[in-house]
Amino acid sequence: MIPGLEPVPLRELQALGTSRVWNVEGQLEAIQSLTPVRGSLRAEHRGNLLEVEGSLQTIVCLRCDRCLGRFNQELKAESKELIWLGGEPTDELLADAGLDPETPDGLVDVLDPRGDFEPERWVFEQLSLQMSVVNRCGDLCPGMPTHAAEPRKPSSAAAVDPRWKALRDLQSSLQPDRGDHG
Repeated sequence: MIPGLEPVPLRELQALGTSRVWNVEGQLEAIQSLTPVRGSLRAEHRGNLLEVEGSLQTIVCLRCDRCLGRFNQELKAESKELIWLGGEPTDELLADAGLDPETPDGLVDVLDPRGDFEPERWVFEQLSLQMSVVNRCGDLCPGMPTHAAEPRKPSSAAAVDPRWKALRDLQSSLQPDRGDHG
């Protein structure tokens, strides 16, 4: 756990009457990173909404899905979102909160107003969203590894499965005889 990012009751954030700011510096258990996660996070209780924004960065070491080599990727997150506090918001509740019910900008999550806001979880989610679905080391990726110790031998007719003999004989009979044309 990153020191200082312990869960905080939403009622405590509400009682503050202003924003709470966290400085983030430490290792997340859920993301193995080469550098500590660094940045800042701000949360403000606004009635039925919790406004959260943050700027975070770290570097992770990944394995390329293509060549299986390791490479480093920088993760940067600049995020701002509104979290609804209460049950599923109705159009009327959204309108009362000053949000357009058709397109509530940034409204992506719902929390129980009697519960906690977990800053470390929010940091993890924001950084996880920055990770690639497919890990590629770059444009100069050498591709899949080949086994140099076992060079591929050209197949010979003797190595063909005997069950394919009838097809091979048919193909031979359909090819024009090359020695007769002169």
